[in-house]
Amino acid sequence: MPSWFYQKRQTAVFFFLIFRSTTGLQQPSTVLPDDGISLIRQAASSITSAFQKGVNRQIVKLPLSESMYSDKEEGFVADRAIGWQGGPEETYRFLVPLATELLKEVSCLIVEETGGLVAKVNEQILLDFDGSSLLTAEHPLGPLYDTQAMIQPNTDDYYLKTIRKIEEQFSDTTEKSKRLFLILNPAWKDKSSWGFFGANKAQKIIFDRYETTFAIDQFVVRGQRLSLLRTWGEKWVVFLTPMPYESVQESPKVIGTFAERPTYQEIDALLVSDLS
Repeated sequence: MPSWFYQKRQTAVFFFLIFRSTTGLQQPSTVLPDDGISLIRQAASSITSAFQKGVNRQIVKLPLSESMYSDKEEGFVADRAIGWQGGPEETYRFLVPLATELLKEVSCLIVEETGGLVAKVNEQILLDFDGSSLLTAEHPLGPLYDTQAMIQPNTDDYYLKTIRKIEEQFSDTTEKSKRLFLILNPAWKDKSSWGFFGANKAQKIIFDRYETTFAIDQFVVRGQRLSLLRTWGEKWVVFLTPMPYESVQESPKVIGTFAERPTYQEIDALLVSDLS
């Protein structure tokens, strides 16, 4: 394994050790997180709130930005909407430590009286060349409170079949309490990603039945860095954020909100209006 991967994991572990000591502090739902600690806290709160309202099938998208988790300016390349050039195997290595800590924190929020014990997270590789896996958080109070997360599924029909199987055997088992199942950082954008023949099937299995409860997308538009935040129960919020290399680091500025996820054209128009 390359040395940068171990360094990255060590940084993530450092952040989350601090995070464990500050669990219980609430991250405001419409504030853009600026580090790994606040990101996990905010995402876990949003996911848990939705689950407690009966939303047990959720889509979650975490930002793939090194600049959010470290002070490296070169990490800003990961903010681009096209994603990392290393492909899904690289993003997978980055996502797994985050997803693991996210599931642990969600497990603590679902049932707070755990006697100080935390969930044990197991990993099952799905398709290694896709950078996909299934994480299971085994709750210390028993399997009734377990949670699962599928990491980086794409539009291959294999994932639709696997999702339905997980629902039948885990999240929506007949005559059993519903359990939380997350689709984390899927490769698709919307049903059009499946093409003409697969769009209707994806609509019925995914988009009609799964709700995005937490998402952060990051873009570079007209030389400006924008972040798009969605938390459960809130609108999509567009932030204008400073570049990592700027000498004066101002707080992210809200430039607009949308009831539905805005298109690139709507975001571009919003930015032009703000800059004019």
